[in-house]
Amino acid sequence: MIKMQREIIPVHVFEEIVTLGEGYKAEFKATLPSSFSIAKSLCAFANSKGGNLFVGINDSGITVGVKNKKSELDKLEEALPLILPIPEFTVKTVTYKKHDILFIEIKEGKNKPYFVSDDSKTQAYIREGDTNSPAGKKELKTYFKNSDPSGRNKKGLKNDEKIVMNLFEQERRLHFKQIAKKFNYSERRLKKILVNLARLGVINPSHTEENVYYVVSFKKELKNDG
Repeated sequence: MIKMQREIIPVHVFEEIVTLGEGYKAEFKATLPSSFSIAKSLCAFANSKGGNLFVGINDSGITVGVKNKKSELDKLEEALPLILPIPEFTVKTVTYKKHDILFIEIKEGKNKPYFVSDDSKTQAYIREGDTNSPAGKKELKTYFKNSDPSGRNKKGLKNDEKIVMNLFEQERRLHFKQIAKKFNYSERRLKKILVNLARLGVINPSHTEENVYYVVSFKKELKNDG
C-alpha cells in the first residue's frame, strides 16, 4: 500500500510552482489518467532528472482539488507494475486555496533506463519539455552504458537481455511465467535470452517440483591485493 505524507508548503511558494506551469520537472493533472499514462510520466521523470506530478491542478494551472484521495492512490498503485524497474517516489498532500492537492515526487532514477511494459511493447520514456517522449537509441545507449542494476558489468549484453535484467531489480528470484507476463516476447525468444544470461553468469536457473525459476547472481567481491 502506498503511504501518503502531509506536507506544509508556504502559499507563496506553491503559487510560484503553479504560475511556472508544466515543464521539464512538473506535470499537472486534474485527476490521474489511465495506468499506462501514469506509468509513462513516472518512467519519463525517472529517466530524466526527476520531477513532480501534481494531481488536483488542471492543464491550465487552475486548482480543482482532489475529491477522492484513495481513488487516486489506487490508480497510482495499478500503474506501478507496468514500470520496469519501479522508480523511487513519494506521495505528499498539501492544502492550497482550500483544496487538497496530491503531488507525487519522482526521484531521478539510479537504475536507468526505466521502461513501461504493456500488452504490445516495452518502451522507455524521457521528458522533453513538458511532454513524455519515447527514448531514442542515443539515450538508451547512454543509459545502458552507465546503468548496472544487477550489480554486474553489462558489457556485451544485447538490448533485450538488458531489458530483462532490469526486471530483476524488483525481484531477485522470478519464475519463467512471471517474466513472460512482462514482455511481449515469444516463448522461444525469451528462453534464448534467459539461456544467454545464465551462460554469462548474471542469473542462475533453479527449480522446484512445479516451476523453473531464475535467481540474479550476487556481485562478486574483488580482493585488493595492494
